[in-house]
Amino acid sequence: MSELLDRVRAVFVRDGRARPAWRFALLVTLYWACGSVLDPILAKLHFPDRDMTAGALSLNEALDFGLITLFSWIVARIGRQRLSEYGLGLRPGWARLFFRGVLWGAVPSVVIVIPIWIAGACSFQGFALHGTGFVRSAATWGLAFLLVGLAEEFTFRGCAQRTLGEAIGFWPAAVVLSSLFGLVHLLFKQNEGWIDPLSVSLYGLFWCFTLRRTGSLWFAVGFHAASDYVDMAVFAEPNTGNGGMAVPGHLLNVVFHGPVWLTGGPRGTEASLLVFPILAALFWLFHKCYPGAGEMERREARRMQVA
Repeated sequence: MSELLDRVRAVFVRDGRARPAWRFALLVTLYWACGSVLDPILAKLHFPDRDMTAGALSLNEALDFGLITLFSWIVARIGRQRLSEYGLGLRPGWARLFFRGVLWGAVPSVVIVIPIWIAGACSFQGFALHGTGFVRSAATWGLAFLLVGLAEEFTFRGCAQRTLGEAIGFWPAAVVLSSLFGLVHLLFKQNEGWIDPLSVSLYGLFWCFTLRRTGSLWFAVGFHAASDYVDMAVFAEPNTGNGGMAVPGHLLNVVFHGPVWLTGGPRGTEASLLVFPILAALFWLFHKCYPGAGEMERREARRMQVA
């Protein structure tokens, strides 16, 4: 009997803690079970639906981030780990990584619009807001997309990436979770095509790449927040989460009227074919700017030879 119990225990426990696959399963179960319980309660409380306003988005993403943080803390306790090990620890340099991510996220969103504008597929028609309205909207959308970056990155590339990665390997886990990230966009947004979910999945892999090279999620959070902010709040790109329209309170009046393959149509520039060369450039540039351990050793060896 004792031997049987030991075998059963070995299925669930290794080195005195729950195996990573079971911790991942627990995280997923907690997240989905909580949704089924909370959704009817929030509806009775008239909690704002997931419509694309800065206020509603902020409340929903703050709730999502709070819940995934709580569930990750529970999993961390069971796995004898610290919550800070899941990518959002405030170790030295975290703020620098975050703001570098903001810069890296903003630039591609600007770059992709340039050839669209040169091709005559979009037109700029001035500011949509002025004065205090402009400042207020810029700030509230900034907060909303910061919370989007925190919630989505920590959900897909925090505890989930760590536990599943321990079970099956970092990159297999990254492929699974990034594919799921794209699938969520496909299933829960109306009128999605194939380009947007594919590009979103590839962005997910890129953010996993930044996690792998930096050991932190702060770069990915800054990138994610800034990219969405520039796309939707600044350039007024349409989004299927808002019925294929620009979000209310956008800062510039930009009209996209070219072919869908170029502009992304109602799905925004994430669904433009231009996104793929930009993604390729991002992977290459990040590899050069943040080399892996092997590349750093080779660079140091060459430097020593020159010296």
